Amino acid sequence: QRRGRVERRHDTVDDRLDKIEAALRESNDDFLQRLEDARKEAADATERLTKRLDLDVMKNITELFSSRNQLQKDQRIIEEKLSQIDVAELQRIAAQTVALRDEVRDAVRKVNAMQESWPRERARLEEMCIESQKDLYELQRYMQGKLDVCIEADSDLRREQQLVGERMALIADDVRLAKASHDSLEKRCSLALEENEELRTLVGSLREDSEHLKADQGQVRTRVCVLEGSATEKWKGFCPGVLYFKSWHRYAKGDDVYFSPDMTVATGRGFLAATGMVCGNIEGLAVADGPCRRFGTPGCYSSYYEVEVDEVKAVPDGMGGLWVGFALQSSEEISSHRAKEFDGWLVGGYSKAMVCRAGTNPDLPVDESKLPATFAPGVMEGAAVPNVKLAMELLRKALPPRQSGEMREFGSNWNSQNLRIGDRIGVLWRSNRNVGARLRVSVNGVIVLTQEFVDAPTAEAVGFFTPIVRLAGSGKSVRLMPGLSPPAK
Repeated sequence: QRRGRVERRHDTVDDRLDKIEAALRESNDDFLQRLEDARKEAADATERLTKRLDLDVMKNITELFSSRNQLQKDQRIIEEKLSQIDVAELQRIAAQTVALRDEVRDAVRKVNAMQESWPRERARLEEMCIESQKDLYELQRYMQGKLDVCIEADSDLRREQQLVGERMALIADDVRLAKASHDSLEKRCSLALEENEELRTLVGSLREDSEHLKADQGQVRTRVCVLEGSATEKWKGFCPGVLYFKSWHRYAKGDDVYFSPDMTVATGRGFLAATGMVCGNIEGLAVADGPCRRFGTPGCYSSYYEVEVDEVKAVPDGMGGLWVGFALQSSEEISSHRAKEFDGWLVGGYSKAMVCRAGTNPDLPVDESKLPATFAPGVMEGAAVPNVKLAMELLRKALPPRQSGEMREFGSNWNSQNLRIGDRIGVLWRSNRNVGARLRVSVNGVIVLTQEFVDAPTAEAVGFFTPIVRLAGSGKSVRLMPGLSPPAK
């Protein structure tokens, strides 16, 4: 019965649908065609659904029976909705559909026009973007430069502000110091004004004392001349007017040598001398300002001096230390030579001895009649020197003049690299009567070397000798000790 009712209702719905289709066919053939297509699609969908139900839903038939009531309810709702369909509304929708079709065609035409113009607009936009990126990069660089300049300017301003603050503090300190100095000067001026009267009295007394000293000086000079004349007659070999060394000579030195204010300490700073190289250069050269005092008897004189090690430095083994010896020329003769060459004999370094020969000074003319300083340094003009002619002949034979200077090294037995600060070095020179000379070195009173120089002039050919020191290797600074006598042994 229910199926019959459903079929009857279905026939009624079909009748209504036929009426609606007739009305729609009259209003719009297109709409009927679309509806027919929709019906066909619905029929096809129904057929596909039926096939699917036959094939797939058999397994779920039990569930479908349970949901049958719900489907019936849905069918009644559909029937009610179909009964509520308004034909006028459908006609109005058809009219709107035509309008919408025209609008869609318009929109499609506009979209096509936009699509045709899009590549050109896109290329233009890309060019504008590239130019904008370039401008942005340039602007970024410009702003970065400005920021760097601002940072540098800020740091410069802060530094200048700090410097100005420090300068103001220094100026304030200077003002305080100037004020204190002004107060001190004011006190001193007041004291000086008070002492002015006393100074006037003292100057008067000094004038009187100066007159008395001038008179006494003339008497003392006369007495000294008388004493020197008597000594010359009494002691053979006495040379009046000789000034023995007291310090180092200010100008007879190497370019790297510096002296203390009292001229008794010599310090060497040369690079070559510091490595132990003394041949071919004058680095580290220090010469006493006068000859050594002679000890002994005529024909057997000895010259002696002492130096004290004031400073040493660490050097690799094999560079040696300082050199000590004697020169035949005086300090004035050595300083006047263009290359500061001299005839001398030295020992030291890394167990070595050295013979130095002076070349002829091209800047000074040779005077055969001039008396060498070795015979009588400081002697007055016209003073008689015994056997000077014979001595000069012997000296020229032993040391003939040379066109160029020479420094010659050979082996010895004393390594001066082991010297320490405070060591006293005594150097003794004695010319033999027949052949050569002997140089003896003692350290702290202990004899460490006796060196023979067979090519040195004999005792008859020489007179006074000048102390020579070469600062090299570990020996950096020495102090000259004047007025000392050789030890008894």
